[in-house]
Amino acid sequence: MTTDHEPTPVRRLPDLLRSYLAARDAGRYADAAALFAPDAVVEDDGGRHVGIDAVARWIVESATAVEHTTTVLGHTVVDDRTVDVLVRIEGPFLGGSATLRQRFTTDYGVIRHLTIEPAPDGGLRPGPPGPAPA
Repeated sequence: MTTDHEPTPVRRLPDLLRSYLAARDAGRYADAAALFAPDAVVEDDGGRHVGIDAVARWIVESATAVEHTTTVLGHTVVDDRTVDVLVRIEGPFLGGSATLRQRFTTDYGVIRHLTIEPAPDGGLRPGPPGPAPA
């Protein structure tokens, strides 16, 4: 996975999430996995990956399955533990691009839960951090 640049929305992300995305995009998969809690859960593409070993495998497999680029479009701070990140991925897959919501739940400086799903229509707006739209 690669990124072409660091847009303003990336610089405004919480440090933990910015570190995870940068490590993953740079192919530093062990560094990305180290940011998850030992009992972390990742839900992506119908799969559920529980525990650091499963999460570490998921990071490598999902990042290397097909060459693609990612662009962070924005994020919304949902509450003091939850941040939704809007990401566009582009690559040689059906449709050529997809916009996804990555919902991160953090606790004590680690990622506890990550859910990746298609972005809801109108539910997440690109832009600086702030409360979720009412």
